[in-house]
Amino acid sequence: MTAEELKKLSLQLRPRLINFAKGFVKDGASTPEDMVQEAIIKLWMSSQVQQVRNPEAMTMHILRNVCLDYLKLKKNNTDGLNPNMRVFDSQDPADILESKDEMCRIQRHLDSLPREQMLAVRLRDVMGYEMSEIAVILDTSEGNVRTLLSRARQKLREKLLAKWKQ
Repeated sequence: MTAEELKKLSLQLRPRLINFAKGFVKDGASTPEDMVQEAIIKLWMSSQVQQVRNPEAMTMHILRNVCLDYLKLKKNNTDGLNPNMRVFDSQDPADILESKDEMCRIQRHLDSLPREQMLAVRLRDVMGYEMSEIAVILDTSEGNVRTLLSRARQKLREKLLAKWKQ
C-alpha cells in the first residue's frame, strides 16, 4: 500500500472510524481522533499491509484493539450512544427528555453486556456492518457473530422489558 492509497483510505473511512471510537471515549485524555490516528499509523507500520484483502476490515480490527487497550487502561468510561447528539423529530421538551432518558437506559444496558456482545451490537445495529465484516473485526466466525448478537439482543430485551413491567 502506498502512502497515497493509505491517505485515500483513511479519508474515506475516517467518519466511520471516529464514530466507532466514540463508543469508547468520554471526555478524557484521549479522543476518538487520537484513537483513529493511532489505528491508521499501526496499519501503515504493519508488515501485513501488502497482503490485506479488505483494508477497511483490517483498519476496524486494529481500531478495535486500540479501543480495547484504551479501556484496559481505564482512562475513560464508554459513551457510544450519546443522547445529546441525537436529532429529535418532536419539539416537545417532554418527548425530548423521555427519548434522552431511554437512550441513556439503553446505553447503560449495552455497557453491561460482555465486551464481545457489546461490540457486535454496536457494529451491526448502530454502525450497520455486515456479518462478515464484523467477523473479521472481532476475529471470529460469522456463526459466532450471530450467536453474540442473538444473546446480546435477548439480554437487552429482557432488561428493557423488566423496566416496563415495574
